[in-house]
Amino acid sequence: RRTALHTHVIGKLHSAQLQSIGSRYFGLYACAVHLEQAGTTRGGAHMEATAEGLAKAAATREALKKKKRELELIEDGPPSKKPTGAAPSAVCTHEVACPKGFDPSSITLDPELYGTLEDPQWKGKPAKEYPFVLDSFQAKAVACVERKENVLVAAHTSAGKTAIAEYAIAKAFAMGQRVFYTSPIKALSNQKFRELSEEFGDVGLMTGDVSINPNAACIVMTTEILRSMIYRGSELLRETAWIVFDEVHYMQDRERGVIWEETIIFAPKDARMVFLSATLSNATEFADWVASVHQSPCHVVYTEFRPTPLRHFAFPSGGDGLYLVMNEFGEFRDDNFQKLQKVLGKGGDGGQEGKGKRGGGGGGGKPTGASAAQDLRKIVMLIKERKLDPVIVFSFSRRECESNAMLMAKADLGALDFNTQEEKETVDAVFQSALQCLSEKDRDLRAVAHIYPLLRCGIGIHHSGLLPIIKEVVEILFQEQLIKCLFATETFAMGLNMPARTVVFTAMRKWDGQEERWMGSGEYIQMSGRAGRRGKDDRGMTIMMMNNSMDEATCKAIIKGKANPLLSSFRLSYYTLLNLMRRVEGSGASMEYVIQHSFSQFQHEKELPALEARLEEVQAAVAAIGDAGEETAAEYTRLKTRLAELESTLAAEVRKPERCLHYLRPGRLVRVVQGAPGWCRRESVNGD
Repeated sequence: RRTALHTHVIGKLHSAQLQSIGSRYFGLYACAVHLEQAGTTRGGAHMEATAEGLAKAAATREALKKKKRELELIEDGPPSKKPTGAAPSAVCTHEVACPKGFDPSSITLDPELYGTLEDPQWKGKPAKEYPFVLDSFQAKAVACVERKENVLVAAHTSAGKTAIAEYAIAKAFAMGQRVFYTSPIKALSNQKFRELSEEFGDVGLMTGDVSINPNAACIVMTTEILRSMIYRGSELLRETAWIVFDEVHYMQDRERGVIWEETIIFAPKDARMVFLSATLSNATEFADWVASVHQSPCHVVYTEFRPTPLRHFAFPSGGDGLYLVMNEFGEFRDDNFQKLQKVLGKGGDGGQEGKGKRGGGGGGGKPTGASAAQDLRKIVMLIKERKLDPVIVFSFSRRECESNAMLMAKADLGALDFNTQEEKETVDAVFQSALQCLSEKDRDLRAVAHIYPLLRCGIGIHHSGLLPIIKEVVEILFQEQLIKCLFATETFAMGLNMPARTVVFTAMRKWDGQEERWMGSGEYIQMSGRAGRRGKDDRGMTIMMMNNSMDEATCKAIIKGKANPLLSSFRLSYYTLLNLMRRVEGSGASMEYVIQHSFSQFQHEKELPALEARLEEVQAAVAAIGDAGEETAAEYTRLKTRLAELESTLAAEVRKPERCLHYLRPGRLVRVVQGAPGWCRRESVNGD
């Protein structure tokens, strides 16, 4: 269906109407470059194109490319690029992890050309040329690729990690080798497929929905697909020289993280890997594990560099303005936070009503009900008036995303409209083209009719519950700035190259499937990193909707905290066991091999020396005490046990009906403690 969408968009592009109003938005159609390749959708519909149509599409794309460049130069001025020869602006740290017993002298690379293992440098002809000077972390990672050694690149969102992946692909193409590009979600796979197809041409796509050109030199896929190929013993693995793992920090996901561990453990030993990740506090530990599993060096290139600095603001519940809580230099503004708390103190917290509700963030990051709606409208209107769009509004529930988007389009409140008439016509054309991929019956679905008026106004919704074709349309329109205000869940921050100028958080607390908790620092870094477009914005802007339940220490911990460490989520499931039985049969491996080589086991073994030292300290302390005080300790234990028995007896006696019914009268408040701080209800004995 995604292939069909792009085919229909290209078809519409040939009409005179779209050529006149859509020339500014070439990216909408350039993403359909795979029109030149045949693909098969899940439903089995075969997409084909005639030679005449392909030639016409190619000519149209080239003409629009030229026109788009001219328009950009006229309207936006010349693009801001680093001057040739300028010093790289990003400072990075480099480390290398080697397996036990590794002999560095076994490396036969010329140090004059490749540098050394501790200081890799590439002084030869690059496999890929860039129109800008590489930052220091990019140059260091490229040198590791040229050395044909594993490398982990950990950097902030939009720092330029994709350039390293592209270089590895170019290197593989130059050597006539195959490369796999894996990502955690289908949306990211589709986006990377479009981008890499434009860059390299011979690119395929394999997800649960689509299979396009599966024998290409570069195949983009979800990590689950690669794991399945490994278990099946696919012949393509023997030809693979490089595997790129995008967003590898997703390995700590509770449900799907084990897929990354299994894939890395069983990856071909001759293949080299490029790991792209958000900033990690234990990147070296991960590299040590990879080096031990594959018995080859693994480099770590780490940078805290953020191309577009961020300013962090807070919007108080019931307030009218924004308060700068941390500037672009990382300085926390205590004075402004105190002013913020005074405003919140006058207006009430506004957030206790939603305490404990899933996804609502009540009691932690925002007010609820009518007050929340008014606050969010104020923020979006402020962003629109000050031209701070495009904006992404993050919520932690799908229902909230949709209700917030509909709120912006309510006529009785004054519907917000971000698009000009020309932009509306472009949205109409793209949306109607996308509908051609659906049956007549499906075009009347509520999910389709529901979002169309929003898209025309430049308002979008993005979450995993949307129809795939609608989600694809939203992504394309947002990339082309035809959606100025996007309401999304946190999955939108997972690697998709769709930055905005401003990011808004409707809540600072989230339900993680087990409990409601404050947003982690790593989660905040990932989502707020979408603010600020490199080369377009001098600074990005994040806005937190806040009530007085967030104190200064909590706020600092979230926005100034370090990135989360990468923790293993390894577990053995029936699916894993059955596949492993098929794989290890006759291979000399065993189930114990998988467990012993997991990242979880590696982390536990690394903790053993510290735990053993702690045990020795405790044992020494116990030995030093001797027999002194043994009788006193025994008496204390006896009294504590007796006290617990008496408390239990007292509680049972108090709860007898004849004891407590006297106090239960209509209108009396009963305080029920359920954790802290508890809640109250009005008790009614007679049902009134």
